[in-house]
Amino acid sequence: MVANIGVSFFMTPFIIGKLGDEWYGIWVILGTMVGYYYLIDMGMATAVTRYMSHYIAKKETESANRVINTSLVIYCLMAAVIILATVVIGYMAEYLVTDPGKLYIIRTSILVIGLNLAIEFPLKAFSGIIGAYVRYDLLAYGHFFTLVLNTALTVFFLNRGHGVLTLFIIVFVCNQISNLIFYFVSRRLFKGMRIGLKYFEREKVRDLFGYSIWSFLNQIGDQVRFKIDSFVIVWLLTAGHVTHYVIGARLAEYFMSLVLRATNMLVPVFTRLHAEGNHEEIRNKLLFMTKVNAVLAVFGGGVIMIVGRPFIARWMGDGYLDAYPVLVVLTISVMVEIIQTPANNILYAISRHKYLAYVNVAEAAVNLVLSIVLIKRYGLIGAAIGTAVPLVISRFFIIPLYAGRCVGLGMSRYYRNLFVTGFYTAAYMAVLFILSRGLLSTPSYASILLVGIASVPVYLVSIMYISFTKSERALIRTMLPLRG
Repeated sequence: MVANIGVSFFMTPFIIGKLGDEWYGIWVILGTMVGYYYLIDMGMATAVTRYMSHYIAKKETESANRVINTSLVIYCLMAAVIILATVVIGYMAEYLVTDPGKLYIIRTSILVIGLNLAIEFPLKAFSGIIGAYVRYDLLAYGHFFTLVLNTALTVFFLNRGHGVLTLFIIVFVCNQISNLIFYFVSRRLFKGMRIGLKYFEREKVRDLFGYSIWSFLNQIGDQVRFKIDSFVIVWLLTAGHVTHYVIGARLAEYFMSLVLRATNMLVPVFTRLHAEGNHEEIRNKLLFMTKVNAVLAVFGGGVIMIVGRPFIARWMGDGYLDAYPVLVVLTISVMVEIIQTPANNILYAISRHKYLAYVNVAEAAVNLVLSIVLIKRYGLIGAAIGTAVPLVISRFFIIPLYAGRCVGLGMSRYYRNLFVTGFYTAAYMAVLFILSRGLLSTPSYASILLVGIASVPVYLVSIMYISFTKSERALIRTMLPLRG
């Protein structure tokens, strides 16, 4: 993820420079379509992950193989649906695009996107294996290789005048390599894996869909919450405005992804503890990881808001500074999302994500309505506010309350667990902002990097003793790589 963010830092202005604001906006819109294709999954991946974690933890190889093969049949049917949907969407593109040259590029890009996902979907039947063994490190090497390949091909072809369609073809090729790596890693981890129709079980279909239907509603909510803004902006404004909005939104998204890649892997852990009936340990892990997430969210988000304006000015130019207010608002909402993520993990692990689905859909509906209303009045910042307001309310109050009730955790204990960390970190950020104003008055990568690096040591040492107990500090040390 760090490598991906580093590549994006250099590639975003390069791609925008080669494509222009309009075509980059179209690239973003077409890329956003991928998220809506994933709705065809209907939450099946979360169901597969949950059941695989459960059966592997109990060493029930036969049951795990039945989950894999049953979901494989389901995913093959879903792949056929993707192909059909792609053909329909490609045909309907002529009603939205009148320019024949643009229509050909957009229609062909849509077909490449659909084919890419149709090939990927059957492999999702193995999605629970790596999570069950918590061996994401094995995937990191493959992702790094495909990232380097994707970047090299993008630079090569854009420098030779190619456009959006070529970018999607590059993504297609790299994703097939990634798919092969994913499959072989899964087979290596789960040596008892068997593929065959004899392992297909109709009863497992009911079990998987019984769990996944609520995950599906969650996915719908997430797509509207985080992806609908681009469509609303291009509808009410222009594709060029999408490019400016995405500058701020992408930085906030990268921040959230970076933190969650490091911490959002607790569903298998909570599932195992729930299967063992160890509820006290579930509560302890929830409080501990919520506090860890709060440290990362408030500190990281604070630094981003402090250096965000000079960074955008230096990175993209003064013409894109309208993205900074978007970055601030979305970073605040992302901070809240990160803090409560362990509560989400609890609900998935104990199969209580039905309530989360209701909240997500309601939040998505409010988000959509607010974004439409506020964009008309306030422009890009209105879209960001429309996303942030319902998210903060639902994530900071509603979800933790329900998750706490499910595991017997009182809200006073939950918020006390966060208070000292949040208050101290916010005060630390305020002091950092005051001290760094002069240094950041003239935007430069050197001053931005200096502020970021200088802010870490004192905070890291102090927060370890202010927020964490002796036993928690010992646990954190065991979590760090390359420990002695």
